[in-house]
Amino acid sequence: MTKRQYLKPFLIYLLISLVMFWQVSVNLFSYVVNGHGDVYQSLFNLWWVPYSTFTLHQSPYLTNYLFYPVGANLVTQTLTPLAGLFTAPIQFMGMAFTYNLLFFSSFALSGIFMFALANYFVKNKYAAFIAGLIFAFSPMHISQSYGHLDWTIVEWVPLFLYFYVRTINERKTRYALFAALSFVLLSFMGDLEQGIMVVFATIIFTILYLIFERAKLLDKQAIKNLALFIVFTLILSLPFIALILPGLSSSVISTAQQNSGVISSMQWSNNLLSFFLPSYYNGIFHFASLSYMKQLYALTYQGISYQMNVGERVSYIGYSVLALVLIAIYSDYRKNRMRNVAIWAIFGLVFAWLSLGPYLQIGSTVTGIPTLYSLYRLIPIFNIIREPGRFDLIFTISLAVLAAFGFQHITQDKDKKSALRLLVIVSALILIEYNGTPLSGQFASQTITPTAIPIAYSQLSNIPGNFSVLVLPILPNYSDDPAQYSGLATYYVSAMKKPIIGGYTSRSNSTQLISVSAVPLAQIAQYLEVGYGLVYPSPINENYSNLTLLWLANYNTAFIAIQLSAYNLSNQQYLLSYISSIFGSPVYLNSSTRTAVFSTENAIMHNAAKSPIAYTIGNWTPGASLVCNNPYAACNQTLASMWWGSNPRAIVLMSPKTQKLVLRFNAISLSNSNSTDLGVYLGTTKVTQVPVYDREASYSINITAPSGYSEVAFYSNEPQTAPGQYASFGISNITFSSK
Repeated sequence: MTKRQYLKPFLIYLLISLVMFWQVSVNLFSYVVNGHGDVYQSLFNLWWVPYSTFTLHQSPYLTNYLFYPVGANLVTQTLTPLAGLFTAPIQFMGMAFTYNLLFFSSFALSGIFMFALANYFVKNKYAAFIAGLIFAFSPMHISQSYGHLDWTIVEWVPLFLYFYVRTINERKTRYALFAALSFVLLSFMGDLEQGIMVVFATIIFTILYLIFERAKLLDKQAIKNLALFIVFTLILSLPFIALILPGLSSSVISTAQQNSGVISSMQWSNNLLSFFLPSYYNGIFHFASLSYMKQLYALTYQGISYQMNVGERVSYIGYSVLALVLIAIYSDYRKNRMRNVAIWAIFGLVFAWLSLGPYLQIGSTVTGIPTLYSLYRLIPIFNIIREPGRFDLIFTISLAVLAAFGFQHITQDKDKKSALRLLVIVSALILIEYNGTPLSGQFASQTITPTAIPIAYSQLSNIPGNFSVLVLPILPNYSDDPAQYSGLATYYVSAMKKPIIGGYTSRSNSTQLISVSAVPLAQIAQYLEVGYGLVYPSPINENYSNLTLLWLANYNTAFIAIQLSAYNLSNQQYLLSYISSIFGSPVYLNSSTRTAVFSTENAIMHNAAKSPIAYTIGNWTPGASLVCNNPYAACNQTLASMWWGSNPRAIVLMSPKTQKLVLRFNAISLSNSNSTDLGVYLGTTKVTQVPVYDREASYSINITAPSGYSEVAFYSNEPQTAPGQYASFGISNITFSSK
């Protein structure tokens, strides 16, 4: 086929995608598909790569613009570096337009590159068109496109297979170069996980080729071309490898694998029935899909129910496509003993099997039958892929090729007009089954998200100096939308061009999260967001302002911004009132954009570290989070409000000078004798010992705090009889005040 002959199917695929995602195509400059934190992370990534490269002159794989001052290693994140570099010249048109250009072009390119791969085997442009339609608009591709730009950009995978096969079959070195270039594009335009998956897929495909096309693969020129392909790939990947290696460590890999346990993998696996039931995103069958959502997209294992995961568990084949596949297998078996389709049938079966995860799930039942993925996850490096359902990508390529063979068979004796008529009918059937168009207005509104950034964040970029910003709320709230606001804060960095405390990355580590939760204000904002009220995240309820100021001073934080839309009206008032009491009136408040900004300068300058500051260390656990299995006391509201922990429980006290203080606290005993002797220590010196009873009581103790840091500890000799393995006393409402 000539290049011109590829243009028409490309434009058709593009038009279908524009119609299918009409709610985005009519808002190219202001909306993108809804993906909560993940879509905002992708918007940040697109901006960050050229900004770090051309403005900061540093590696895009490391940043301190997120989780300041700890920073974030982006080696195993969804960075898509080439996508950022290639779109840099058009980013002045807006990040939404940039994102959408990649989004729609990826659907069109996925179709045309799959078209090229299928046409190489079937030599039938109508059959190849069907293959492109199946791959580009597969339910898996559509579901992944909601939030995962790195898995929307999957077009380079079929292109790589096209050139890889030609590298083996044909005596032309250029195909080895094109295969290498395609591999680099799929790994760095898309996702490193794609690269790892395709390496594994290439190994399986090569083994199958060795079995079924032995003569071709063992040809000297083919071996030479494959060697050249490896060399070209290494050379072309070298700039990225050079940037990745300094940030690649065992801790980074373990962070990437932190959610690759059996339970987590099962949550990201395909359900067997999901191959045969229409997707949640199908506008035609959407309401029907609601009846079986929990059976397909949720997981209940060993009596425990886990959060629903729609985007990662969609794998619908479609009965029209399944019919074409069966026709292909049957007809080729009769004519050629499956010589044409055996490789693709086995190739697809292997990856469909892998996509089922560690144990076979059928509806709401976890059968306990291990799958091929149980072996796969034991392979080092390859097991970084923690989402088995994404193996459906390779399965879909196999389906598309097999369906092309099937369509070729039913049209081989037809004239051009009849074949075209069949093409239209079959394409319509596939689009009905694969349709991702939200047909109801309510559903459509749920599938897009606005990308406008409040002007306050752009104004912060105009303020000179190096400082960080705390955007609240910043901690995940563990609701159905856990990363919505931390994702937005991450995206706002592209306007501020200033680092933020916290942020959102899909593979955060404990150090990063601790760096955020150390700031009491961040935790208070989280509690208010989820409706707990003005709750202090510690048994110490005094000096929260001072401790917040201390951390903000350490983090060089000049401004606090609030996303008011995260809070209901009463909690907005709680938060604004509390922050105003520390920092004064906001320097920016806009009700239309629901944004408030406070300056920290005066408060930090006049109040930070000017009075005693206390914070807990060690194992303090809120009673509300414990299972109350103590035989001597019920888990009532009093116990739930207490803080428990192992002996000794300690507090770091920072005093700007030597001074006399009053330590006040409430305590309760859960010992067998209904009372316990509680020792209070300052450093290694025992200050006093007080009896604590089975009813909450208040205590007041005089201490002399030395200048600088010291440690206050509570200790009881009573056996651990409280909930779990915790000590026999609870404490709350700790305060330190001057005498």
